Amino acid sequence: MAIIGEIRKHYWLLVAIIGVALLLFVLSDFQRKKGKQTNTIGIIGGEKIAITEFNKRVDENSEMQKANSGKGNLTSEENYQIRQQTWQQMVNEIVMNKQYNMLGVSVSVEELDDLIRGKNPHQYIKQSFTDPKTGQFDAKSVNNFLQNLDNTEMVKPEMKQRYLMLEKAIKNDRLSTKYTSLITKGFYVPTAFAKRNYNESNEMAQIRITGIPYHTISDSLAKITDADYEKYYNENKYKFKQDKPVRELEYVLFEPKMSKEDIALLKSNIQKAYDEFLVTTDIANFVNSTSDNRYDSTWHKRGTFAPNIDSMLFSAPVGQVFQPMEDNGMYRIFKLVDREATPDSLRASHILISYAGTPVNTATRTREEAEKLADSILTVVQKNPAAFQVLASTRNDDEVAKSKMGDLGWFADGAMVPEFNEAVMKGSVGDIKKVETQFGYHIIKIVGKKDPSTKIKVAIIDFAMEPGTATIEAKYNEASNFASTNNSLEKFEKAAKNLDMRTAPKLSENDNTIPGLKAAREIVRWAFNSETDQGAVSNVFDIEGTYVVAALKNKIEKGFMPLDALKNDIKPLVIREKKAEMLLVKVNEQLAKTKDLNAVVQAFPGTKIDTADVSFTSANIPGYGHEAKLTGDIFAAKKGVVTGPVQGEQGVYVFILDNIKEAPATTDFANQKRQMEMYFQGRTGMLSNILEDKADIKDHRLMFY
Repeated sequence: MAIIGEIRKHYWLLVAIIGVALLLFVLSDFQRKKGKQTNTIGIIGGEKIAITEFNKRVDENSEMQKANSGKGNLTSEENYQIRQQTWQQMVNEIVMNKQYNMLGVSVSVEELDDLIRGKNPHQYIKQSFTDPKTGQFDAKSVNNFLQNLDNTEMVKPEMKQRYLMLEKAIKNDRLSTKYTSLITKGFYVPTAFAKRNYNESNEMAQIRITGIPYHTISDSLAKITDADYEKYYNENKYKFKQDKPVRELEYVLFEPKMSKEDIALLKSNIQKAYDEFLVTTDIANFVNSTSDNRYDSTWHKRGTFAPNIDSMLFSAPVGQVFQPMEDNGMYRIFKLVDREATPDSLRASHILISYAGTPVNTATRTREEAEKLADSILTVVQKNPAAFQVLASTRNDDEVAKSKMGDLGWFADGAMVPEFNEAVMKGSVGDIKKVETQFGYHIIKIVGKKDPSTKIKVAIIDFAMEPGTATIEAKYNEASNFASTNNSLEKFEKAAKNLDMRTAPKLSENDNTIPGLKAAREIVRWAFNSETDQGAVSNVFDIEGTYVVAALKNKIEKGFMPLDALKNDIKPLVIREKKAEMLLVKVNEQLAKTKDLNAVVQAFPGTKIDTADVSFTSANIPGYGHEAKLTGDIFAAKKGVVTGPVQGEQGVYVFILDNIKEAPATTDFANQKRQMEMYFQGRTGMLSNILEDKADIKDHRLMFY
C-alpha cells in the first residue's frame, strides 16, 4: 500500500515520463521512416534515377508491349518483366552513353535520316513498314508517314510516340555497332603470340598413364569433418564471392482444395443446372446467369474441342443436352444449339469509332458521342458506299486498318471478337453494318466469304472446380495458426517436416518467382526487408489463392558466402578431396616401394596403362576427360620418369612422359592470328557486364516494387 501511495503522490511526474517516452518513440519512428523515404529508385554511374522518370519509361514500354501483342491488359508477370527490362535498358543507356561521349562516338542527323529512309534502311524500319500481304518493304509508306508525323489528323499521338521510340532504338543500335567495331578493330595479335599459340596447339606430349578414379572409393568410406569443410572452403574461397546479396528461404504452402462438402454442393448445383438447361428457351441469358463463363455465340468447326467432345457434338442432333463431364479443369454441360454450313474465311473493312474506357487508350470521346459519330458515318456510307474508303482512312481509330483504307484482309471465322465476327457471318457480301464491341463502334463493310464447312454453335455451362468459402477460410486459419505457433526457425523447421515445405536457397532481391509460386514478389520483399531478421517467420502471404508462411533461414550479404550457407553445395567436393587424400597416400606408399607404373596398376585392380597424345591447349586426356592440372604437369615433366601421383578432377594419376613431338615447322601464322583475333573479338560481349560492374550501380527497386 505504501508503494501505491508513493505512486499517487508523484502521479503527474509519472504521466510526464510516459508522455516523453511516447514522444521519443513517435519521433524516432518518424525519423526512421523519413530516412527511408526517397524519390530515387537507383543511382547508375553517379546519375540518380527518379522513380517518376522510371515509371514513365515503364509506361511507355508497357504501351509498346500492348500494341505489339494486341492485348488490352498485361499480366502481373508481364508487368514485372517490363520493369526488369526497363531497368536494364536505362542501365545500358547511361553506362554506354558515358563511353560514347568519352570516345566521341555519335550518330549525325544525316546518318540517322539515311538509316530511316535511305537506300538501305535499318532492319527496324523494314520490319515496321513491310506489307503483311506481300511481305515486301514499302519505302513510299515511310516517306508518307514522316511527312504527316506532325499531322494529328493523319498520325495519332501514340503512333508518333511509337515512332520516336523506334527512332531512338535505331540510333542506339547504330551507336552500339560503332562502339563494338571500335573495340574489336583495336585487337592486334603480334606474330610472337600467334607463334606461341601455334606451338602450344600443335605440340603433342606422348605419354603412358594410369588413373585411379574417385568413384572406386565408396562415399561412406570418406569420413569428412568440420575441419575438412573449412580446409576446402579456405583453399577455394575465391570461388564463393557473392556479387549481390542473397537470401535462403524455407516456406510452407497451404493450398485450399475442394472438400467433400464442396464437391457435394458442386454436384448438386450442376444437376440443378442440367435439369433447367433441358427445358430453358432463353439459352444465352441462362448461361450468363449460371455459368462461370459467359455465353459464346461463335460458330465452331471440327477440331475446336477435345477429340472425344468434338466427335460427340458433331454427331448429335440439334438441341441435345449432354450429361455433365470434366473438361479442362471444369465441370461442363454442353448443349448443341445449331448446325449449318458457314464460311471458313471472311473478308471485311471497318471504321472504328472508340471511346474513353475502351482498350484504345487515346480515345477521349464519351460512349454517346462515339455512337452519334458512328451513326452519322453509317448514314453517309450507306447512301454513298464509295465514301467508305475515304472515311476509313481519315476517321478510323484502328491505325493499322486506317493505313489500308479500312481493309482487314481475309481472316478465319472466329478470329475477330464475337460481336464483330457474328455481324460479318450473318450479313451478306456488300452489306454495311454498325456493331459495338469492347473496342468501340465499328462500321463494317462485308467484302467476301469463301470455303464453307459444317460448323456448330454450342452453349456451355462451366462450373469451376474450386474450393468453397468455408474451405478457403479454414485453410487460411490453418496457415495463420501455423505462423503464430511456430514463430522461430527451430519451431518452423520441426513443424514443417510433415507439411509441403520447400526451399529457395539463393533468392535475389529482384526475383519475382520461387519454386511453386509464380508471383512471389511480396515474399521476396519481406525476405530482403532490413527489419526482417535471420530466423524470422512471416505472417501469412496470399499468393494467387495459395497461402504461404516463410522463414528466413539465411541472410547472405554481398561478399564471400559463409561456410554454413555452402555446406550442402560443397559436400560432394569435400568428399572428393577426402577420397583424393586417401588415394594419394596409397599411391605414394606404392611408389615408395618401386617407381613402376605396372606396380601401381597391380595395386589397384581394375586400372590399366594407357597411351595417349596430349595437346597443351585442349587439356583433354583421351579416356580420362578434361584435366587441366594434369596437362600442365605432363608438359613440365622430365622424359622417361615416373611422375605422380597427380590429383585431378576425376581421379589420381601417375604417368611417364615418353616424348614431346614438336609442332610442324612453319612461318605462316596468318590463320592462327585470325583465330586468336576472332576469340578476343567474341569476348567483346562481356564489355557491358564489365562496364556495369565499374559503374557502381545502387539499385533501390526493392523499396518500390
